[in-house]
Amino acid sequence: MKKRTLKTSAILSALALSAALLTGCGVNAEAGSDAGSDTGNLIRVGVCAGPYEDMFKDGIQPQLEAKGYTIKYVDFSDYVQPNNALAENEIDANIFQHSTYLKNFSQEHGLDLTYITEIPTAAMGIFSDKFDSIENIEEGAAVAIPNDDTNLARALRVLEQTGIITLDPGIDPSQASVKDISENPKSLTFTEVSAEILPTVLDSVGVAVINGNYALSAGLDLADAIYIEALSEGYYNVIAVRTADADKDFAKDITAAVHSDEFRSVIEDTSKQYSAFNKPAAYND
Repeated sequence: MKKRTLKTSAILSALALSAALLTGCGVNAEAGSDAGSDTGNLIRVGVCAGPYEDMFKDGIQPQLEAKGYTIKYVDFSDYVQPNNALAENEIDANIFQHSTYLKNFSQEHGLDLTYITEIPTAAMGIFSDKFDSIENIEEGAAVAIPNDDTNLARALRVLEQTGIITLDPGIDPSQASVKDISENPKSLTFTEVSAEILPTVLDSVGVAVINGNYALSAGLDLADAIYIEALSEGYYNVIAVRTADADKDFAKDITAAVHSDEFRSVIEDTSKQYSAFNKPAAYND
């Protein structure tokens, strides 16, 4: 059995994050300082815990600064606020979500958002402090999965990839829920948890299906997962903007940076965490 220990700082950060969610405090205090103003060459980028702020800083920001832009990062603690903030013009772009989540969230909340490019993505991982393989997961084990609809369905599909469960073939897999599990031979039980705090419950469940960004931010190593998701189209992370801004120069310049040799050299640097990320089809375009 592979044994992992969360870094103390990561645990404290996760606990602080949980407290912030419970008190409704989700956004950095600086977030609204430029909200609604004419930002000129300032690009306010919304980020969540994980590697994508670093990816933007390492691979995109230098190219934008060379063109005269100033970058400001606004930190969010969950998957809800960054899209609302983008719609309300509190930020100009965000980098944290896959395109399926963006589409579903925008439709459900009546937001006019779009993505301008896909980016290399840390896949979901199935982690366990109790079992060293999918085959060795015990009957009746508790499985923690994200509680938002899009990532819950995604987590169930990841579990189905392993063969440990089967989903009803008659349902839309992007809308799958626990009730759509048609075969569960190990009689697994499922606990739905906010995606951002999944790493903190590893010691109290048999298995947790964790988004790659939250796993990395909590000090987990994707190499220690007992299974890594095979990403499908629609589940690569994206950089999103307001639809009205999609053709503006700053959006075009971000897209150009992502499709540059400079960006690819950062991603493929084996000393950085991105080299093991899944690459979208347009990565080499």
